[in-house]
This record gives sequence, C-alpha cells and structure tokens, in this order.
Amino acid sequence: MAHTVINGVTLVPGGGRPVIPGAVVVLDDDGVVAEIGEGSSSGDLYLVPGAVDLHLDNLVQRRRPRATVSLDHEAVISVLDAECAAAGIATVCIAARCEDSPRKGIDIADAVLLAAAVESLAPMLCCDWRIHARVELTDAAGVDSLRAVLKHSTRVCLISMIETTVQRSRFGSLAQTRAFYAQDWGVSESEVEDVFTIDPAAGSLVAARRGEVAALAVERNIALASHDDRTCDHVQEAFDLGARVAEFPLTMEAARRAHELGMHVVLGAPNATRGRSTSSGNILAADAVTAGVCDILCSDYLPSSLQTAPHVLADRGHAPLATAIDLISANPAAVLGLAPMTIEVGRPLTASLRRFQPDQREATGNVGVALWRSGRLVFGRGSRQFEIALNAV
Repeated sequence: MAHTVINGVTLVPGGGRPVIPGAVVVLDDDGVVAEIGEGSSSGDLYLVPGAVDLHLDNLVQRRRPRATVSLDHEAVISVLDAECAAAGIATVCIAARCEDSPRKGIDIADAVLLAAAVESLAPMLCCDWRIHARVELTDAAGVDSLRAVLKHSTRVCLISMIETTVQRSRFGSLAQTRAFYAQDWGVSESEVEDVFTIDPAAGSLVAARRGEVAALAVERNIALASHDDRTCDHVQEAFDLGARVAEFPLTMEAARRAHELGMHVVLGAPNATRGRSTSSGNILAADAVTAGVCDILCSDYLPSSLQTAPHVLADRGHAPLATAIDLISANPAAVLGLAPMTIEVGRPLTASLRRFQPDQREATGNVGVALWRSGRLVFGRGSRQFEIALNAV
C-alpha cells in the first residue's frame, strides 16, 4: 500500500500531549496517520497541528495598495490563501466588515461581495475559508448587511459585535484614539472624533442592534463574540446575550471575568510575538496566557505570527510548547465545532511542517515548508528540507 513518511521532525501532537523530538509520522494512502514512532534526529523541522484562525482582518489594506487602486476580492484572496497556507493555517476566518465607513476605507457592499467570493473560491483554495462577520453596531445598515451576508454565504462561522464609540474604544482616552486612527485611516483627527462620537439617542439604537445581532447568531447556532470589552460589565452584557467568545478584552479584569464565565478569550498573536499591544496600556497576550485567562490566539492582521507565537511564549516561559500550540489549533477548533486539531494515529493529518532556524523563532527563521489538510497535501515549497523530511514510498 502506498504511504508517506514524514521523518526527522519534532512532533507537537496537540491536545496538551508531550512534544516528541526525533519522530517519524507515517500516513496511509488516504492521508490518515498510520504510525508515529522514533525517527531520525529532528534538527530544525517541526510538525505541528494546522492552525485555526478565528480573526484575520487585513483585506482593506490588501485590496487598496495605492490610494487610487481597489482590487477585487478574488484577486486578493487567491494570493492571501497561499500566504496563509505557508503560515500553517488550515482554517481561515476572514473578517467581513458589516458597516459603511468610507473614512476607514470600508464600503457597505464589501461584506456581501467578500462572502460571495469566498463561497465561489473555497473549493479551489488550500485553506478552509470561513467568514467572520464583524457587525458595527453604530451603523444603521450594519444589521441588514449581516442578514445579507448570511443569505449569500454558507460559511459564516463567527459573528462579532463591534461598537466604535469613545466609551468602547480600545484606547484609554479620546486623544489616543484620535492620534492612532488618524494615522491608521489617513484622515484628520477631527474626522476620527466624528466617527467615535455618537449622540445619546443613537446609544439606545446601539443597544437594540446588539440584541438583534445576538439573536441572529443564537438562532442560527453561529458562535457569537464580544469585542474590545474594557469592564466586567461589558463582558457580562455580552455573555447574557449569548456570546461565548471574548475577543481582545482590553484589561486583565475583563479577561478574568470572561474566563470565569467560561467564555473563550481571544487575543492577538502579533501581541504575543511583539510583546506589546498596538494600544498602549492594554492587556498583553503573554501576561494573559501566564495568568491562564487566554485560551486562543488569532492572527489579527499578520498570518505569519500565528505559528510563531506558541514558540515565543514557550521560549519566554509563559507556557509549555505542548500547551501553547493548543492556543492556535485545538482551542479555536472547538469554538467552531471542528474535529480535534491534533496529530494522532487513526486521524487524517491536518498539520504544518515548519523550519525554525536555531535561536530565530521570533524572527525570520519560521518558514512554512508544507501543509496537510484532512490528509491531503495542499501546500509544499519543494525545498531541500521538504525533500529530506518527506519520502513517498
């Protein structure tokens, strides 16, 4: 019977099981793991579970490389798919922004166009592409946009509730908010303040929309997430509406409360690799992992950070690698109801073969060599490392 041998790797099987150096993994002709045993010295090659990315939000920047250029979703996704595969991401939840905000570079029609593009391209892509619908509660058209995305897509797996107001900003002051977003969006600080300031009457509409979005998620059995919670009250409000995912809590207190309620706490892998947040004073991913109140990392805006982050956390003593790898694989897979993202005998292989140059896990030494998804090799560089590790018999 034909089989594939992946030899001379450090195996991180996932599910909290111990790391196995110098391992060999044998696949049958269906890509099912038939054997795990002792192999050649592993050197700098690692075989790790494929990552599940709950939140990738970088399409606005990718689609507009120049001020006068706007690329089609299809043109960007096909290339971004290869990048995510190289980054070891098996399942990608791409953000569909349900809002209309030209100053942010977001058009209300983009969410549905993205959903349609993913629906069409998905069978041809390396990664398993899903939709994370981000609904802007201050936008009168946000809920209708979500309904349209749900109508056009079978791949919506996560809905998050966003409130762009001064009270719910990820920055501690209006001055910080103005300064950051003026640079990020390329607009004036006064325009930023206009976006973040809503009148009291609009505040009641935000609360009503929050309930509508939550009801849509719950009735369709789609995972619901809160976003940028600063206080325990923010967390409790979201939980009471049915949210079981807390994305980017801003304080340790909010993260602890979400953890106490049994919510999945999601922070950014770039935060973990850089050792800091883009918002000064906010919670650090490493601190939250050490405290046991963060159980998922997402790529946020940088796919390559996802497989790097567990090694950075392990190298700095925040968590054992066997535990840290679950932050990007088994734990987010559970949120989406996917099969366990682990490498074990009897299961089709969903894993990334990666090369780490010695002492460079935090820099450019993390190179994706190959990606298997459900037993099928969907990405391979054809490098010398790949040839050494992989032998078809």
